[in-house]
Amino acid sequence: MTARIHGIVTDADGSPVPGARVALEAGPVPLPDIALLTGEDGTFSLDVPRAGEYAVTAHGEAGSGRCTVLVPGEGSARITLVI
Repeated sequence: MTARIHGIVTDADGSPVPGARVALEAGPVPLPDIALLTGEDGTFSLDVPRAGEYAVTAHGEAGSGRCTVLVPGEGSARITLVI
């Protein structure tokens, strides 16, 4: 099973932000450039190489946000990024 970070990008009012760029900024191992755009409902899902602590960023027209998340071994972590 793959470790995964999934979640949603919202604005300050809690509305989903479609088309925001979500990227892994740092992790427990060197990372390739991993980024994607949120779906129409503001959601995203990123596979990560292993369990550990990751920094995730989101950038959209309304601004940007960053958070740190701990991904358990062979599991997933859910986050909300507010921009």
